[in-house]
Amino acid sequence: MCAIFGFSGFNDPDYLRRMAKILRHRGPDGEGFFEADRFAFGNRRLSIIDLEGGDQPIYNETDDLVVVQNGEIYNYVELREQLKASGHVFKTHSDTEVLVHGYEEWGDDLVQKLNGMFAFAVHNRKTGDTFFARDRCGQKPFYYWNQNGKFVFASEIKAIVDCPHVERAANLNAIDPYLTLRYVPEPETMFKDIYTLPVGHTLTLKSSGEVIIKRYWQPALKQDNEYASDGEYLEQLDHKFRDAVKLTMRSDVPVAAYLSAGVDSSVIVAAAKEFNSDLHTFCLGFDSPIDETKDAAATAKLLGTTHHEVNVVPDDFDRLPEIIWQMDRPVGDALIIAFDRLAASCSQDFKVVLGGEGADEMFAGYSFHKITQLVELYKKTVPGFVHSGLAMPALKALPVGLLNKFFSFPAYLGESGKQRLVEFMGPYRQRPMRENYFALKTLWSEDDRRAAYGDHAQLQAGSDWIQRTPDEKGPFLDRLLKLQYDEWLQDWALIRQDKNTMAHSLEIRLPFLDHELIDLAFQMPPHLKAKWFKDKIIERQLAAKMLPPEVANRPKNPFFLPMEYFFTNPKIKELIELTLNEEQVKKRGYFDPKVIRSLVDNMQGQDFVTLKQVMSLVILELWHMIFIDQSIRFDD
Repeated sequence: MCAIFGFSGFNDPDYLRRMAKILRHRGPDGEGFFEADRFAFGNRRLSIIDLEGGDQPIYNETDDLVVVQNGEIYNYVELREQLKASGHVFKTHSDTEVLVHGYEEWGDDLVQKLNGMFAFAVHNRKTGDTFFARDRCGQKPFYYWNQNGKFVFASEIKAIVDCPHVERAANLNAIDPYLTLRYVPEPETMFKDIYTLPVGHTLTLKSSGEVIIKRYWQPALKQDNEYASDGEYLEQLDHKFRDAVKLTMRSDVPVAAYLSAGVDSSVIVAAAKEFNSDLHTFCLGFDSPIDETKDAAATAKLLGTTHHEVNVVPDDFDRLPEIIWQMDRPVGDALIIAFDRLAASCSQDFKVVLGGEGADEMFAGYSFHKITQLVELYKKTVPGFVHSGLAMPALKALPVGLLNKFFSFPAYLGESGKQRLVEFMGPYRQRPMRENYFALKTLWSEDDRRAAYGDHAQLQAGSDWIQRTPDEKGPFLDRLLKLQYDEWLQDWALIRQDKNTMAHSLEIRLPFLDHELIDLAFQMPPHLKAKWFKDKIIERQLAAKMLPPEVANRPKNPFFLPMEYFFTNPKIKELIELTLNEEQVKKRGYFDPKVIRSLVDNMQGQDFVTLKQVMSLVILELWHMIFIDQSIRFDD
């Protein structure tokens, strides 16, 4: 149940079936369509629950409502019994059918009752209205275009730009956010006039063509200082986490799991083994000093799983253009190659796999969480004259090697990385938290971006695109963590997983994104998440109940593709030359060719900021060549 698509405001049966063909990889097991006057939608199905009877679309008892879904409703068994008790008659055993009866029973409030990952559409044949919803964290994508009374939607943008009414053009307003973050924050995309429905939102398309978008969920910050005891929180976490793993394992086909050396995937596999004794696990390696395969294999042996190792090699860079085609939207990180490689291997024998995304966002597992907290403490305790007169000169003089020892950076920091840290610390005291959050994560400073744009009048370096939101009350750490549910999680982490797994007809399920777990985490005191240099404190306490101390307390190793060991490979050099040569840069017209050439030349220093900057530009240009120029094609 992994692709939905459709349109309103025109008739075009051929286009509807082209959409199905384009999205076949997300659901190779079947397809279904609903067509009415000037409205149509469809589904491509990956059969996971109710293999024989779960084809879509699915109707209610009177055929007034019809639904298509991408995703899984994990608590469908409980909802089904509740709806049957209210008199609803079910024709299938699929999770999708609870949506059509649930909408009939509860209307828009249906979404509040759902536990799962989903993007679905319910069409009311009497009123002509259509109700769309996307899950709370954005595990499943939903894109739409809305112009002149015509509306087109799909699980992937490549099906939308195939529409004869849609202009195939780049969104110039997205270039600056992309360079800043290496992704485009919702609701914008890199395509002009094509948007993503924000996470935790619903969209109602009225028969008149009016579009109404509403938010139904967001993490709730605790507004007081009254907390339960630490022991009570650990007990609640234990119960809800095991429940989340059990729900995500509901399937009529075998379920596998990704396993790295980290605590997130290890604790998921430990819990999953309680419900499936014959569990297969998959680990990714790079044959480099940051390789986790040895530790992951030891954990797999301890837990008794059938373990598989998958290695990324330089030849895998041949697939980068096709991977960008799979993803629709440019995400400027070569790690997408690794996600593709892992999914391709797992999909040979499985349709469903568990993953550990979401724990870092919940329990402050990233380096920038630690840095931001420590700098906030510094801001409160160090007078301004000491900061400007002593601290900043000392930071500028500090050797890069010492900075690398303080924090777990994802490679050698390098002089450019140190410069980013200096630029972050300088005006930190004057910026609001949200701007500091973005400033710490960016690889391209405002000055860098301004220099790269040169004389391009339509590209402006600045932060006007950063959403300004009222500063809520609540602990500083929780306010910091909540920012990630606005854009980081769905537009950086989850898009890489969904698009690369579904390209291989594999569905990934993420227990740490259970909304009840997230709500619980935001009710916990900050000291249970992170303190000083310790991270994931309560998660590690939970892990200690399932795993030996050396696994539960293993430090987080940043998961990244070690470009410093790959970039001299001829295949990578060929990609750089193809996309960033002077003629191609001039042709695209966004950047100053001299600035880009200087950046490429500076790759020889091997610091991770420069390497990642270059790869983000390579990916952006490949995206243009594939989707805008169509000089590279994969859809024939």
